[in-house]
Amino acid sequence: ARPAGAAAALPLAAGRSFSTAKNIKDLPSSAKKATGYFGVEWFHGRKPTQINAQLVELPRPPFDPKPYKLDFSRYPGVASGLGAEYYFRDGQRSPLSYFHIRCGTEGDRVAVGATDPRAREARTIDNYVKEKTRGFAVQLLLEGRGVKAYFEPKFPRLMVRLGVGAKVKDLTEYCIRDPDVQVSVSARGDVVALHGPTKARVGTLAYRLLKQMQPKLMLYTGKGAHFAHHPARKKAVRKK
Repeated sequence: ARPAGAAAALPLAAGRSFSTAKNIKDLPSSAKKATGYFGVEWFHGRKPTQINAQLVELPRPPFDPKPYKLDFSRYPGVASGLGAEYYFRDGQRSPLSYFHIRCGTEGDRVAVGATDPRAREARTIDNYVKEKTRGFAVQLLLEGRGVKAYFEPKFPRLMVRLGVGAKVKDLTEYCIRDPDVQVSVSARGDVVALHGPTKARVGTLAYRLLKQMQPKLMLYTGKGAHFAHHPARKKAVRKK
């Protein structure tokens, strides 16, 4: 006797098979290569009914970054000059951990730790270390026939000629504006290099020199100067 309300199991029709009971490859319709767009075959061929063909990927659980992983980046001891005003400042999304390691064999080292790699490898720390160790440099490349820079007779009397027969420009005042920025010229006179302690001071002087070596009348021929790896765009010559 079955419990009240339970439905009786209906016998299956003779010779009838379901997709979930047999493999798709073993079905007669698959053997005949008969593909109709109805039922489970609506989404490009017959598929097992227990697979949701509309979802390419099953839904993933929400991303939880916890537990966070604390990693460290090593810097020279000179990076300690930023002080607590930078390493322990308020409002950090990923608070920094700072350790100053003093070792007699390897020298002073600074370990900066954070859960976010962008925080412990910040450009502020990298620029500060470069300012204190090697400084910053930029090159001005001179291109064109007759374009040349030279010292007459030596630094700081910088002379620039922007073409054959062009008037020579005296740029001595730019070489003595910042005594900490060193200006040098290659032997061929096609490269002017500037080296100084900070990126702002080097960039300011380099931009002022560029404006004197890059007149607007040379956009078709390309004569003049430009920063290294940043050539100026030339205008196409109109054909008559």
